[in-house]
Amino acid sequence: MKKRLVLPLILCTLSLPTMAQEKPIDELFSVMAMEKQMAGGFEAMLPVIDQMTAKFKLDSKGKAELKDIFRTWYNEDIDRTKMINEMKKLYSQAFTVDELSEIISFYKTPIGQKFLETSPKLMQLGAQIGMQEAQSKQIKLMERVKPFLEKHGIKQ
Repeated sequence: MKKRLVLPLILCTLSLPTMAQEKPIDELFSVMAMEKQMAGGFEAMLPVIDQMTAKFKLDSKGKAELKDIFRTWYNEDIDRTKMINEMKKLYSQAFTVDELSEIISFYKTPIGQKFLETSPKLMQLGAQIGMQEAQSKQIKLMERVKPFLEKHGIKQ
């Protein structure tokens, strides 16, 4: 009986942040305003909505309707609590308690607050730059993929 409980207990222990790390991670997420950042995550989807609008040749009314569908999905179906708990696991694996304390100290400074405030927008803009570059080179990708498709008898 004891042997049956050991493996599940070990797996449970490995999947959760350690108690020592839980408090600093909670503090870090509070300082980072993680809930607020996640609520604002919808903005990161706007380029996808723009792409779909162009692809489907939607007018402004159609774009607004599509945006509402995405917003409803994001607000009602995405489990942010689950996501935060998964992120806490990642942070607990990536940082020690001392490192978390140093990060928290930095984020409490004016430059740390500025970083937290500006980094989501910078990341979004960076992702857009990456998507634009990839789109501009899509023909070259297709040129590279074509021999592969022909080799494997895959019709385009």
